[in-house]
Amino acid sequence: MQNSLLIQAIPYEDESPISFLLRTTKLNAHSSIFNLIGKENYHSIIKESLNYHLADEARFSLVLSALNIDSDYSLLAFERSKPTSRSPRTLGAIEIPHELLELNNIRYCPLCLCEKAYLRKLWMLKPIYACPIHSCFLIDSCPNCENPITSKAGVENCASCGFELDKAPVKEAETIETVYWFIDVLNFNSNKLFKQFAACWNAFNEFFKFDGTNTDLKVFLSVYEYFHNPEISALKLSALINSKIRYSHPRVQLIPFFKYEQFFKTHIKVVEKNANEYKISENSIARKLRNHEIKHILKVSRFELEKLIENDYLNLGKKELYRGSISSIDIERFIMGLNNEDKPTLDTIDAIAISNDQINLKQICEILKINYETARKLANMGWFNSEENYLDTEDSKKYSKKKLHEFDRKYMLIALLAKQINVNPTNLVEKLASIGITPVHGPHIDSTPINIFLKTDVQDINLKKLDMIQRYPTRTGRRKDTLESITTNVDYYTLKDASELLGISPNKVAVLVQKGILSKDKNNPLLIQIKANSLLNIKNKLNSEDYLPYIDAAKLLNCPINWMKKYWCETGFLHIEDLVYWKLIRKNELAEVLKLKEDFVTGAEASALLGLPHSHITNLQNQGLIKPYYLGDTEKKVRLFKKIEVLKFVIQ
Repeated sequence: MQNSLLIQAIPYEDESPISFLLRTTKLNAHSSIFNLIGKENYHSIIKESLNYHLADEARFSLVLSALNIDSDYSLLAFERSKPTSRSPRTLGAIEIPHELLELNNIRYCPLCLCEKAYLRKLWMLKPIYACPIHSCFLIDSCPNCENPITSKAGVENCASCGFELDKAPVKEAETIETVYWFIDVLNFNSNKLFKQFAACWNAFNEFFKFDGTNTDLKVFLSVYEYFHNPEISALKLSALINSKIRYSHPRVQLIPFFKYEQFFKTHIKVVEKNANEYKISENSIARKLRNHEIKHILKVSRFELEKLIENDYLNLGKKELYRGSISSIDIERFIMGLNNEDKPTLDTIDAIAISNDQINLKQICEILKINYETARKLANMGWFNSEENYLDTEDSKKYSKKKLHEFDRKYMLIALLAKQINVNPTNLVEKLASIGITPVHGPHIDSTPINIFLKTDVQDINLKKLDMIQRYPTRTGRRKDTLESITTNVDYYTLKDASELLGISPNKVAVLVQKGILSKDKNNPLLIQIKANSLLNIKNKLNSEDYLPYIDAAKLLNCPINWMKKYWCETGFLHIEDLVYWKLIRKNELAEVLKLKEDFVTGAEASALLGLPHSHITNLQNQGLIKPYYLGDTEKKVRLFKKIEVLKFVIQ
């Protein structure tokens, strides 16, 4: 049986689902959201959507249904990208990890609350530690009784002492530009960029957990510095690790960064280069380590670690594999060579004589992640031969685990490399050869039927580098007369020169090349030579009086960036010149919009003028009391109202 509410709250566009339910609770004179929903309905909802939060679309929709509220309001909640409780939530095209959401405690801006008594959805994102409108810190505890702000009462008062939350003292956030940057990251709508942001957040958050200093602000400022000043970020991390050197070995402290090593290679190198000497003492703190963490600390493969544990080289006293129960101090002893004299140290792992040194072709396939035929070819060439042959049949023949391990540690097969970087293996060997990377074994070297590379030669190869190789000598797919000699033209700038000219890092210049914003010399795959005309074109646009930054345009239009895109860009009034790191708006187009706004306002602006919810202007329209005007140069139109007609209702 669905509830019949006396009064239904009308949600704000940027309202959080908890806020909407709290306001609905108050309007209907209930003491809590639980009482609003009802015990029977509540238990039914919980049973149907286990481990979900009210902010999740699935559970929030069930609540709306139980209360007989418009199902369209479910858009207030976060949709999950996957079904599990810790799955990322979606915000546009962005997937926001569970760790970046504040789901348990309420945070608010007292000035925003004073203007409109509802909780903004944006406040649920941990990096939004300050209000982007009023440049003040968000508050998560009652200034009067110091208890956390909970969802037990309405949005206006503390549930514990009744304090009026909008009366809380305001503290200016001097680092508010970091919040603006994060909002730009969201608006950039790049899931790839946001994954890197989330990885950095998780790494620094886990690192600061070591001494309990992992506040959202501290973590976020560290992430901000990582993106804006990576050199300083690496040096600061090194200094922090040295400040804790009496408690833990540097490589143990680096565990959070090993998890996201693709983003922290420089940081790890700087830390290890500048690390102070560590000694195990009474100050040393023991942590329980999992096998995947130990692999990173010891710089060994899974196979090596299993052998170290099975043969008790770590002095653990047992032969079985440990899962999450190895003390960090035991690992530190091994690193530092403090085991018994007859036990090997980290430096002598390669000299370990591995017992039970037998393996078959199927196991070779699994370990190297190759097909059976490739494994058979390699085996027939003697790569994995043991001292003796155990059986005559090929299918049952045993090979050496040690030899296999040595091969896996040293070499990379071309097919596996192609799979790792997600490219077609066709012509990959030739592309690599064009930048000086050649196989050490292969059909054109020593009659090995498979191209084999040294891992050290290809470890830094990625898709971006390969995409920049447009012309290369090849034995297939090209005519000989299409190959051109590699030359350097005076009409090109080097990557460094382009970087200095644009005032950005060389890496960012390379991204502009990849995105097609800048053009490069396609005849020279070894160097990035930027075409002068494309570089000067972007430079002239940045310096031109005809353009202004899109953030400045939004300010002149007196609306948030997402509203500007929706109302004025998607409807064809404004066109964004997207230069990746700069987004520009033509001044003449903006002038036309500003001229139009002298006589017209959007629905949101009309509602603001009336001091009423956004739905009120729609109600006036539906009653025929005010006329809408739908304008735009695309299929999408912006709904406008004449300002003079709106002002009549203010007078009334």
